[in-house]
Amino acid sequence: MFTETVECVDEDLARLLEAARSGELSTARLKDLIAASRSWEANVAALQTDAARLIALRERHGDGGASVLRDQAGKSKSQARRSLGTAETLHEMPGLRAAVDAGEVPLANAERLADAARRTAPETVDSASDLLAMAKELPPDRFAREAGAWTQRHQTDHGHDDYLQKRRRRYLRTWKQQDGTVRLDALLDPETDTRICSRLEGTAEELRRQDQQSARTGPGPGGPDSGEEPRSWDQLRADALDLLTSGEAKGRGGTSGRPKAEVIVVADIGVLTGADHAGRCEIPGTGPVPPTVLQRIACDAHLTGILFSEGKPLHHGARVRTATTAQWRMLIARDGGCVGCGAEPSRCQVHHIVPFAQSRRTDIENLVLVCWRCHHNIHDHHWQITHQNGKPALQPPNPSAPPNPANPQHPHDQDTHKPQRTRPSRGPQPTRDRTRPTPNRYGSGHPGSGPDPPRPRTPALFTT
Repeated sequence: MFTETVECVDEDLARLLEAARSGELSTARLKDLIAASRSWEANVAALQTDAARLIALRERHGDGGASVLRDQAGKSKSQARRSLGTAETLHEMPGLRAAVDAGEVPLANAERLADAARRTAPETVDSASDLLAMAKELPPDRFAREAGAWTQRHQTDHGHDDYLQKRRRRYLRTWKQQDGTVRLDALLDPETDTRICSRLEGTAEELRRQDQQSARTGPGPGGPDSGEEPRSWDQLRADALDLLTSGEAKGRGGTSGRPKAEVIVVADIGVLTGADHAGRCEIPGTGPVPPTVLQRIACDAHLTGILFSEGKPLHHGARVRTATTAQWRMLIARDGGCVGCGAEPSRCQVHHIVPFAQSRRTDIENLVLVCWRCHHNIHDHHWQITHQNGKPALQPPNPSAPPNPANPQHPHDQDTHKPQRTRPSRGPQPTRDRTRPTPNRYGSGHPGSGPDPPRPRTPALFTT
């Protein structure tokens, strides 16, 4: 009986696979098939982990079933341990387990929820209707940001111990390979990572401009007569590290030896004042940080306020095509990264939802952050900007829907620039963008919406 059941399942899946590959299924049927496979995937994973745990118990393996999953399911030891840990945690959360088994929550999001349960309490996560709603609706990359922020808010120490553990684990290692090249490996805490990458990528951007200038005017690094091809971004970062460690790099603002590192911390005003330790506090692109880190940074920081109304940044309009520096910071605070795939803001561009040629306005509500790939999908493949739970999101085109006049294919609306930094002495007038913006290590969004009303969010904090 058991063998016949397995054979029937194999035959049914083989027929579905053949139908999908043959192209005989409609687009709607293919989408239904993918959606249905989520529950199959979840049940197969549950079957594997439960069976492996039982085998390990009977045969006294002592590893909880990790070796069984490695040998029988073809998983690595780390994958097996992660799957077993998630399954064990889900046993303590019946509500979440039912949603996962039904295919309502992707397995990747279930792993994030299990991690949140281990860092807080299983009953807290299982009863969090807002978190479960986000787990059902958001793709894994965006849900990871929301789950991290939610977890910190619900920890008794607001993530302080977790942050200290990350700090203790920091290291930087180098070793020489057989061909003489040297490999570098590092693990940094979020704050240090943000500072280093800000300086590194700022210097790399200056080198990139030098390459462009040399290509136009004559010989030089990467120039037409230098004998070398133009440097890739990874090569520019490597050369920037060399310059920074040698002390020869010129910093921004006219100083020498050490470029300034701009670190943005987005936080509720209550966290800064100490009135609300459970409020939002995070480094975009890195994730939430405990209030103690914010208070330490604030001792030597430039504070820039961004006013929000019911969780939304107020208008900061401009009758210019490009976004201003203030608007760029607002978009980081609101979107946290690409609204399509979640890429960090250093890889993003500002896109006008309604093309500037039509609206003649550059307002926050008409702007979103998108990476270059998602930007290409919007302009060349008719992807649409929508809103989910009050937040901008990117959806693939609906062939049966009429064209959206607010988001047409518009080859001339190439909002590919980030804002240039404005000089304080010149007042609030916006400036034109550079050819390519200075990448910054920003990203990672903001707490998700749920049944609770959004908290007002205010300052973005900068430090050098």
